[in-house]
Amino acid sequence: MKARRTVALLSATSILLLAACGSDDDSSSGGETTDAGTETTDAGTDSAGVCPEKLTIQTDWFPELEHGGTYQLIGPDGTADKDSVSYSGPVQEQYAVGGLKELQINTVKFDKLNSAILLDGEADMAYINMSDIIKDSAAVDMVAVAKTLDKDPQMIMWDPEQNPISGPEGIAETGAQVLHFPGVAYIDYMIGQGYMTEDQSNPSYDGSDAAFVADGGNFFQQGFATNEVYKYENDIEWKDGAPAPVDFFTVGDIGFDNYPAAITMMRDKADELSECLKVLVPAMQQAWVDFLNDPKPVTDAMIDINVAHDGFWTLSEGLNEAGMALVESGEFAINSPDGTYCSFDTERVQGLYDILAPIYDEQGTEIADSIDGIFTNDYCADAPGR
Repeated sequence: MKARRTVALLSATSILLLAACGSDDDSSSGGETTDAGTETTDAGTDSAGVCPEKLTIQTDWFPELEHGGTYQLIGPDGTADKDSVSYSGPVQEQYAVGGLKELQINTVKFDKLNSAILLDGEADMAYINMSDIIKDSAAVDMVAVAKTLDKDPQMIMWDPEQNPISGPEGIAETGAQVLHFPGVAYIDYMIGQGYMTEDQSNPSYDGSDAAFVADGGNFFQQGFATNEVYKYENDIEWKDGAPAPVDFFTVGDIGFDNYPAAITMMRDKADELSECLKVLVPAMQQAWVDFLNDPKPVTDAMIDINVAHDGFWTLSEGLNEAGMALVESGEFAINSPDGTYCSFDTERVQGLYDILAPIYDEQGTEIADSIDGIFTNDYCADAPGR
């Protein structure tokens, strides 16, 4: 297996061509409006007022293209708040179903897992990787209701000159540290597969480039292929005072076929909002399709939102263009097997569970006895495809 590389510079023409490959289907999110203006589902059931007027979604990082479909629900005219590090505003009319009017999108909280944020009622929905839902399945009664991206752009990256490896098993052979966030399921997988050792695990990563710059990239580091690769190759002066090429494996490249950032809820909350989710989930997924077909308005807005948040995380037009091109070429945002941009593949989730179950059994981490109930496709029937 060879490490994958991205092309650093992409023309605007290439991005426009990619966008043009999207569907021309203007289908709705599964509902219609009667002459009286009452929203109905395809089954004809009155759905007006089944949703709260305001919902809060907890993402897993600062605004970035991997969150585009969620930010599309508000569009580029929302309000970025520095104090709460959030983005909020009216839901765009085409997605404002079931009485939903307002949305607040929260960014990452470094001191708290998203499962704990749901458990404490601080958000209605949260981005949680399917692997982490499995990991917490015995402790937190959560259910994933829709996907965001279909494939996971999370990666392990490195300097190919200092660590000239060709396969994931080479990581263990180097003995170099692997910087990552604490409690990451695919790190458990890599240790279980022998791709790295427990001694190499360094859960001190905080998402910034500070350590990589300070040590000249002499270790392995987690990140997103759709983001950090471009930054380290074009913007960040990490090697001899300049950007330099990096190599990477996505988690999918090394056999960890994860659903990233699944839209997840506490089960009792999902049950409470079940009638809402029947109309809301298709609308949310329509927002993803619309974003993927025309990402620039939202990705441009994300540049400014990060400026307003005034943190270390930044975006640029070049980065967003390169990232969106990789989303398409790497098929990170394709339809589900049933043709919707929404549902989870049961066999794929089962395969992920089968990978993780023996690892957590050996660690003494209790997980659910099966995948039954950790996700549902019940709300995806009327969702669109690309």
